[in-house]
Amino acid sequence: MISVIVPVYNTEKYLSRCINSVLSSTYTDFELLLVNDGSTDQSLDICRKYKEQDSRITLISQENQGVCAARNLGLRVCRGDWIIFIDSDDYISSDFLEMTACAKYQDKDLLLFDFEGSGENAAEDAVTEDSDFSVIYYGKEDMHELIRRILVPEKLIKDGNTDFRTPCARAYRKSVIEQYSIRFSRDITIGEDLLFNLAYQLRADSCAYIPKPVYHYDMRQGSSSRSFNPKLWENHIRLQRQIKELLEKCSAFSCFENAYYSYSLENLTYVLIHGIFSPHSTRSYRENCRLCVRMQKNKIYREAMKYNLRNGILPRKILVCFFRFRCYPAVHMISRISYIYLENKETSR
Repeated sequence: MISVIVPVYNTEKYLSRCINSVLSSTYTDFELLLVNDGSTDQSLDICRKYKEQDSRITLISQENQGVCAARNLGLRVCRGDWIIFIDSDDYISSDFLEMTACAKYQDKDLLLFDFEGSGENAAEDAVTEDSDFSVIYYGKEDMHELIRRILVPEKLIKDGNTDFRTPCARAYRKSVIEQYSIRFSRDITIGEDLLFNLAYQLRADSCAYIPKPVYHYDMRQGSSSRSFNPKLWENHIRLQRQIKELLEKCSAFSCFENAYYSYSLENLTYVLIHGIFSPHSTRSYRENCRLCVRMQKNKIYREAMKYNLRNGILPRKILVCFFRFRCYPAVHMISRISYIYLENKETSR
């Protein structure tokens, strides 16, 4: 049996498409858990309508506590052997669940699939087309390479489109999640998916990568992942600390030390571009500089900057170098240019 967990918060425009895609699955032995996270639009009414129509749907409501709390609630009550997460504004192909339940994958701890992006006007009945693909299997001795890709993203195959930092387009063994009490961190608002996947993959012994797009997502302007967050720098410092603590707890820090500090540098530059010198910041330039000083006092960032010349692309190395030597006018300029470049790049997709 497969448990499909869908956190729901104010996505009335897309919710029916998401639910219909699950109900249209060619595999039928599943439960669909709709976790309403205090929606204020018509999302709850839509969930109720579908629950009345299909006994496989379970509707749970809670006060608005965020996606982590919603997913954790779903994990607490789900009954499936496999667990799949879907965001309520996305949708899946009709064969996603069937491939998850395929007999040849039942001795694996983790199943990875590919994504496929779509625009806001994507058809509701869009289904993944059949294509030839070769499944790649990973044993315990190979899992380190998959874990490293969480910290330093890299495709598994040339034309693949998997993502190691999201809980979507993958299937988890409930037994592994329960054995190690793996949950989404509620004090991390950005990066909690990465932390969850790292906790899981450090415990998983095997994996199958099925390079077929089964998960469809919308890239929309104004989504929560793109909105300005004045507390981003605090969130990312907590995230860095919790990742390091997790690696140390699993006696894995020495194996991933270089990858960890490479991610720390990525984390640092993201905060500079999107959280401190963002064009949408309401803070003054002087206040932003004071934040930079506070970040430079952070032990993890100080250690990470020692790894700057050996990790990452040249623009990142230049930005970190100016930051390290407190050349804040240059950091401000590069961050603003980078923000505009990245925004234009996303818009053109």
